[in-house]
Amino acid sequence: MAYCKFCGKELGEDGKCTCAEFGDYEKNSGVLSGTVEQTADKPIKRGSIFKFICIAAVVILVMVIAICIVSAVNSYKKPISTLAKGIRRADTELLIESMYTESTAAELRLQAKDNGLTWKDYLKKNDKAIESAMDGLGVKRVKAEVLAKEKLSGSNLDNVENFYEDNYNVDVKKAYRVEVEFTLKVNGEKTTRTGWLCVAKLKGEGWKYCPQCSSDTFDFLDAAVNFD
Repeated sequence: MAYCKFCGKELGEDGKCTCAEFGDYEKNSGVLSGTVEQTADKPIKRGSIFKFICIAAVVILVMVIAICIVSAVNSYKKPISTLAKGIRRADTELLIESMYTESTAAELRLQAKDNGLTWKDYLKKNDKAIESAMDGLGVKRVKAEVLAKEKLSGSNLDNVENFYEDNYNVDVKKAYRVEVEFTLKVNGEKTTRTGWLCVAKLKGEGWKYCPQCSSDTFDFLDAAVNFD
């Protein structure tokens, strides 16, 4: 004989009890059972999965495009940040990258070879010269931030275009006059220096810093980019 686990009464022939507790249990068990069965039997639609994948792909694509746009808009800042990094690390290759075209860099390699130096030895020699120049000026740290920009036009743009055509035989697509704030650590003290420099976007070369067309000069910049 079987008895109810809730009230202890003998179960009927159908295995059920008449107590309220058993009725609630049976009712709740039935609802849960039905819910589980309905969920288990419900097929997963492939269209829903495909739709989710498409939405995710679109979101990722939009994010990538946004990043590319922001990068392109701020690309004129790159030669300035590379310039500061080159000075901070006493790295000649970074300074060359920030200023010179590929053909000019190739000419520097030939000059080094003509002077009996391998390119590695030339870079090492110039890196030490930069480090020595910064030590002489008491400069231990250099950071740069672009504060503002002005697009060059008219005679100002002509001057930049003529410079690159005469010296590098390359066309200028656009040029900016940028206000740069340099944060320096000089002789153990933090100081800032602000001035206007020129950056130009060269056809097939990207953005470059142009010291010859910049309105302001700084002693640490002149010392760093004075290649032998």
